[in-house]
Amino acid sequence: MLARRACRAQCTGLLLQIICRSNLIRVFQPLRYRNYALFWSSDLIASIGQFVREVALYWLAYEITGSAWALGILGFCEAAPRLLLGAVGGVLVDRYDRVRLLTGIQILCSVPVFGLIILYFMGILQFWHTALLETLWATIRSMNPTAGQSVLRDLVPEPELMSAVSLYSIGFNFARIVGPSIGGILIIWIGVGGCLVFYGVSLMISAAELLSVRIRSSTPAASEGNLLSEFKEGLSYIGTAPVILASILAAYVISIFVGTYTRFLAVFAKDILAVGPDGLGLLMAAPGLGAVLSLIVLGALEERWSRKALLWFTALATPFLLILFCFSRNLSLSVLLLGIFGGMQIIFRTVSRLIIQIETPRELLGRVMSVFLMDQGMRSLGSMVMGAFVASFGAAYGLALTSVISITLTALTFWRLLGRVTKA
Repeated sequence: MLARRACRAQCTGLLLQIICRSNLIRVFQPLRYRNYALFWSSDLIASIGQFVREVALYWLAYEITGSAWALGILGFCEAAPRLLLGAVGGVLVDRYDRVRLLTGIQILCSVPVFGLIILYFMGILQFWHTALLETLWATIRSMNPTAGQSVLRDLVPEPELMSAVSLYSIGFNFARIVGPSIGGILIIWIGVGGCLVFYGVSLMISAAELLSVRIRSSTPAASEGNLLSEFKEGLSYIGTAPVILASILAAYVISIFVGTYTRFLAVFAKDILAVGPDGLGLLMAAPGLGAVLSLIVLGALEERWSRKALLWFTALATPFLLILFCFSRNLSLSVLLLGIFGGMQIIFRTVSRLIIQIETPRELLGRVMSVFLMDQGMRSLGSMVMGAFVASFGAAYGLALTSVISITLTALTFWRLLGRVTKA
């Protein structure tokens, strides 16, 4: 009996290894295509540089002012252009060559960065310089996420699109994990100015790689309409596509009622779990690690579940897992729950983007994608909403209540737009 159980355990382990290896190979298959490989490495380099810059910039702002308010002002300077100009960016992405647009964004983003570097090394940098240049940088970069997501369909065949979207997300989440760590080390080694130079150089390398991307007929047809009418055209299409509309509304709900939970993890680490800074680091890292691991197995999930079913499940599982986390009093369990939470959250966003990529006509893709990505700007509202609940009910009960609201609104939205869903 023991021998049979041991054999069964070995077979199970071997099967899991085969599945993981096959999915790992599958998710990296888009790198076989030269254009995608250049685009992916370009985005990875720029993303790592961006997170290094973020650590250095916030450190510098606090060093100059000694005020936490300054950090909030910088965050607003970065988020506001993305929310206000995201729609305009979607229209421009549909008007012009997306690869050349991305190249131009990388080059133009380097202008405020090198301006900041010059002021820093001249010793005359003040906080208002930092806020102004940050606003300029965020304005230029506001259309970068839309352009990057919209170009994926031109880089790989449609059967590889799921892996292409997943790998794109893996690259960003990898940068989100390692970038801040590299930034912290580089501040010690080469200082804040050196970190800013690092980011400026990464932008130039990114732009150089994008110049090598060659796509046939990548320039959309010229449009003679004004920006507002073209954006309304994108909204009209979304209104006729219930799955896309449901995924966008669910993304907004999650951003407002769940998305900014990380700002309250310090409360859980100190007051609820009593684990200190080391435990907080584990809590912060868990969602990113869960996101990367979940994307590796996403291809296998898509073979067994319909995309609509994946949307339903992950949109509801994300806030439910946050509820479980709120009532956990064990660090290991909390880290595990946040890891699964991060996986569900990124699968929802990846499947949503894939549906938009496949179902949206190419000439409308930028506008539709920009509406979806405006959920990131909704986090500004989410910070206030979740902060009010935490202030009123405490961290655990406050986040649990916002998660219940998220589940309720998402379920009603999906039921109204998509009806009953099945796994197949």
